Amino acid sequence: PLMPSWVPRIDTPRRAFEQQATGSLNGPSVVDLSFAGLGVDGLLLEVSCSVAAWVTFYDSTAARMADAARPIEEDPPLSAGVLLDLRFSAETPTLKLAPGSSYSNGESPLQQRLWARLRTEAAGAHTATLAVLALVLNDSVGV
Repeated sequence: PLMPSWVPRIDTPRRAFEQQATGSLNGPSVVDLSFAGLGVDGLLLEVSCSVAAWVTFYDSTAARMADAARPIEEDPPLSAGVLLDLRFSAETPTLKLAPGSSYSNGESPLQQRLWARLRTEAAGAHTATLAVLALVLNDSVGV
């Protein structure tokens, strides 16, 4: 009889915090960012952004490129690789996410990476910092 083969997992889930900062921006800007410390699969617990902005998370670079022309007010197609759209304001710089805000890398081969597009709304010169707190469920890029 064949024995089942299990996908290797980390021993215990771990909390990971990672932040990415933009360089100098002037006026409303679109910046692509990536997070390399959040493993392959996990749950987004909390996201914060230092400026008013829309933030979209993606499972692959292809999904981020394909989503470039979508108006932010329009929902993406279901299997587009868009994981989450979030809106930040000066009054709401941090969002604690609902259970089930999961992510999974969609690249082939798998990567330990999560991609984001940051659309800032500030009028003048500014920088932006995007921070993610996640519960990493899988670090393995194996099958």
